[in-house]
Formats: sequence, structure tokens, C-alpha cells
Amino acid sequence: MKNVYFVQVDVSATLGTQNAYLPYTAGVLAASAWTSEIVKEHYTFREFIFLREDVDRVIGRMESPCIAAFCNYCWNTEYNKLLASRIKEKWPDCVIVFGGHNVPNDFSFLETCPYIDILCHGEGEDTIRQLMEAFALDSPLDQVENISFRSRNGGYVRTASSCPKSLSLYPSPYLGGWFDNMVAEHPEITFNAILETSRGCPNKCAYCDWGLLRSKVRLFPLERIRDEIRWFSDHKVAFVWGADANFGMFPRDLEIARMLADAKKTTGYPERMRMNYAKNNFENVFAIVKLFKECDFDRIGATLSFQSLSPVVLENIGRTNADIAFYKNLLTKYNSEKMKTYSELILGLPGETYESFIQGIGKLFEIGQHFVFEVYGCIILPNAHLGQKETIEKFGIQTVRNEIIRPHFDNTAFDVPEYNVIVTATDSMPREMWVRSTAFYYLAKTFHGNGLLRAFAIYLHYHQNVPYESFYDGILDYCEEFPDLHLSQFYFELKKHFEEQSLGVNNRKLQFPPTGEVVWDDHEYLVLHLLYDLDRFYEEIGPYLKRFAIPDDVFDDLLRYQRNILRVPNDPERTVDLHYDVHGFLTDVYVNNVHPLQPKTHTLVMRDSDVQHDWPSFGKYVIWYGRMGWASYKDDVREQ
Repeated sequence: MKNVYFVQVDVSATLGTQNAYLPYTAGVLAASAWTSEIVKEHYTFREFIFLREDVDRVIGRMESPCIAAFCNYCWNTEYNKLLASRIKEKWPDCVIVFGGHNVPNDFSFLETCPYIDILCHGEGEDTIRQLMEAFALDSPLDQVENISFRSRNGGYVRTASSCPKSLSLYPSPYLGGWFDNMVAEHPEITFNAILETSRGCPNKCAYCDWGLLRSKVRLFPLERIRDEIRWFSDHKVAFVWGADANFGMFPRDLEIARMLADAKKTTGYPERMRMNYAKNNFENVFAIVKLFKECDFDRIGATLSFQSLSPVVLENIGRTNADIAFYKNLLTKYNSEKMKTYSELILGLPGETYESFIQGIGKLFEIGQHFVFEVYGCIILPNAHLGQKETIEKFGIQTVRNEIIRPHFDNTAFDVPEYNVIVTATDSMPREMWVRSTAFYYLAKTFHGNGLLRAFAIYLHYHQNVPYESFYDGILDYCEEFPDLHLSQFYFELKKHFEEQSLGVNNRKLQFPPTGEVVWDDHEYLVLHLLYDLDRFYEEIGPYLKRFAIPDDVFDDLLRYQRNILRVPNDPERTVDLHYDVHGFLTDVYVNNVHPLQPKTHTLVMRDSDVQHDWPSFGKYVIWYGRMGWASYKDDVREQ
């Protein structure tokens, strides 16, 4: 019997970790392989290697591996390479198999990594079973579908590609007991899981590697899904990530959502759920998000993603968005129901300019997305259209290889650095404008998403026709104009950070001393520092705000409201006297009910219903967790 190991190392979980993902992909492959009588007869499954452990420790407990199969993603490929090379060094006859999204659809890994024997391309259930059968029977490898390997004459062989099969043919690793021992052997770990109810995507977005797969959407059987959800509850799985590209696309998805909600209501597990929602079935998604809100299941809410609001960019990446008026109505509906929504853009897409990028963010605010939006750097995935040589040349795409720094996590897990290849320039956006675009995003997210200047921006937009993007772009110029300001020092620090990133210099770890050794995202780092000395911030930004000639009494009310509604540690309640209905004006704007700011002499009481008493707790629950909601402001506001 030959020993087989499957390796799917978690994003950041190490020995002593409190939370870790069950290695779903590796489990799917193992479960599929062991449906074969030949595999059962010839091989012994030894272990899922799923924690990011010291390589020497892993090698020390392995026993004469015959096959070591690695699942590769951007967050574990370098670790996999090191472990694979060490396995090959100690056991030269061990067959090293690499598959997964981060394996390019060519021979490059075989050319640069002599310790890798086999590459698997595309879906792997049938491939890994055929491959293990071939080695057991000493059959020709060229009969195995979807693999690449070295030929005996020194060249490379790529075998035929197979069409994806019905998902009902593949067993569930959860229901097959593949993770039962793992959960039992690690009582110290709270496990998270992946739920896959469908596979495939009808969209062909150029930045996504689903595009080259061109696979039709296929469905897993409902009975299997129901049983897997029951398994999550029985094994106290805390968090479930939905692997579907478009959850909510099918009518049955609402039924699946009810299964999940019922499981939480009756057992308490899973505690949380995160889905990638469909782009074309908004009624179904709305019903699902509302259901999840009722049981406090999804802290992010509906995903209303745009990637870009430039028609030129959308054409270049093969994506279509619904009419912007439709999204405005949709956001109005969500905000009116106090249901969370989340929007995202991608920086660095072909055809994007600095002007179109900041106008896109301004448009998000204009249609009602004032709270939760993210901008992600454009990562070049090896199997996406944007990763192909002809596409790179067509749009003048320039990239750098940047080390991954994961905020909030123990980055000692990355003793073996991992990397993303990110776009930092195109024909339409020079590197200098990429740096400014990044700075604009982080300041806009700080001042608008986290709300430090949101009241001023909204007032100016509707009373003086100041575009949102002009208001926030002006703050960048203001920092450049007055470099000695405390605010400007942080701006220049972050700008230098972005310049280093654009040149491929390793990322720095941004830390806020009152929260200890925690690593923060750039905008979180800025928010924490500004909240720590709010009076100084508003004193420094005051001259910029005065440039807009806001009437003095209105200015004073906006500043008083803005300063006191922000949440900070140990600040349970504030009482402010106002002459205008600032709160009512903003509350109505959030649901796209726009009217002039009305005079109204009154006293407003602002309470924080969940006060955090120290900066570490505040950072975790308000800045980190709370950025996926409306947590920046005190939530109990009423007239005295």
C-alpha cells in the first residue's frame, strides 16, 4: 500500500491557531479518488496537510510518500513549492502533483520547478482518480485527461481536455467522513468550511479565471447540500464561505438560504455565512439577504459590484453592468430596509484613467453607496484573459510582484512569503496616476466610508453641486500644499507606501501602537490615527472646508454633528445643540430622498449601543468587523 498526502494549506492558520478552514478542495479530490477500487487496493490515505506549519515539522512526520498532491492558490503556492522540493529531496521517487487556480495553463511550472512531476489543469476530481490508477497499474500517463508532464525525450506532454461532468457523480468530503478525524483531533480549532452548491459562471470577465474555463453552470443535488449543512451544524462549523460564483441566480437558492437560516436558528451553527451573490437576479438576492439579516447571518449583505463604471473599461474586460438608475433604485430599497450592501471596484483595469476611476467612486456615493465599498488592486491571475500575453501587450499592462501582507492576522505564518502579481500601470493609467488613484481611494474610504467628512461631502454635493470626487481629490492637493500638517504626514507616509508597492518593493506592515502588534490595512491605519486625535484632525481640515464658503451657522452644525456622532472608545453618549436638522437631512439622503437642509433648533442625543472600552477592542469590532456595515457612527440617535 502506497502512502498518499494531500496538501491544501490554509490562508494563514498555523500551529496553535484558533480558526482554520477545512481543506475542501483536497477533500473533494480524495473523496473522488477513493471511489475507485484500484485506488482503494493500492493506496493508503495518510493526511491532509492544512496548517501552515514549519516545513521541517511536516517532513518529520511523513512516511515514505508515494504521491503528494498540492492545491495551489495565490496564498500558498510558495509554501507548496518549498514543501514539494523538500519532499522530492528526501524521497526522490515520490510523485509531486500540482493543481489549482494558481497553476498556469502551460508548462511554465514544469520548466522552473524540476521537483514537480505532474500539472493538473481545470477541475480535478476525475483527473486525480485517473492519475492514481495509472501509477498503480503502470499505465501510460498520456491516457490521463487534463495533465501536463515531462516526456522521456526531454520535452513536455499536454493530454486531452475533458468536458466537466455532472456534479452528482462526485461524493462530498463532508458526508464521506473525510474531515471527521481532523475535527476530532483538533478540539482547539474552530473550523470554517466551504459550501459549493453550484460550479461554473456564465460571465466571461477578463480579470477572472472562470473566463478561460468556459464551463457551464452545474448544480449539486439539493439533498447533498441539505446534508452538508446538517454536517456543519453537527460539527459546530463557525463560518461558511459560499464558493458559488452567483448565489441567488437560481430559484432553488432561496430554498438553500432557508436551510442555512433554519440550521442557525435551531442549532446556532453555522454562525456566519458569506456569499458571492448573482448579478442578474436581484429579487432573489434581495429575499436571501433579507432572510440572512433576520438571523444575523451575513455581516456584509448584498454584493452590488461594479468593478468599473467606465463604459470603455467594461467593454475591454467583457463585462456588462445594469443601468446605473437601476442600481440607485436597488440601493434605495436596501437602505430603506436597513439591509447592508457592499460594492467593489478594481483599480488597474485596461482603459481606466485617473479621472474615470475617481468619477466612478463619486458615482457610487451619488447613487447611495455611502457606507461599504472596496477597491481591489487588479491581480493578474495566470488563467484569466488579462494574464495572457496578447492581452498584456494590447493594453500596455505593467505589473509588479508584491508580497502578500494580510491585515489582522499573524503574519509570522508567512515566513515563506507569498506573492500577488498586480497591475500598476496601463496605457491609460501611468504608474504615477496609479499611485494617486490608490491614495484617493484610501482617503475617500476614510473620510466617506468611515464617515469622518461624510456630512460635509453630502451637504456640498446637494447644496453647492460639488462632485464627491472633486471634494476628496481636493484633500490630496491640500495635503500636498501643506505638508507639515499631522494629516499630511500620514498622507505622505501612505503615498510613499503606494509608490513602493508600484515598484515592487515589499509591503510594509502598518501598525497602530495602542492596538499592539496587529497589522492594519492602509485605510484602517489612517482612520485609527485620526480618531485617536480627532480634535487635531478637524482643526487641520477646517481651513480646507472653509474654502467652500459654507454659511457659518451651517458649518458649525455640520462640524458639531460630524465630530460627535463618530464612535471612539469609551464614548457612550454625546449631546449636541443644533440649529439645522443635519441628522434628518443625512438620513433621508441615505435612502435617496433628497431635500434641502432645514432649519430646526433642537438637541440631539447620540448614543453608542455597543461601547468598546479600549483601542484593541475598538480596532477589532468597529474598524475591522464594523467596516462591513454602518458601525462608524453612534447608532442610537434621537431628539431630546
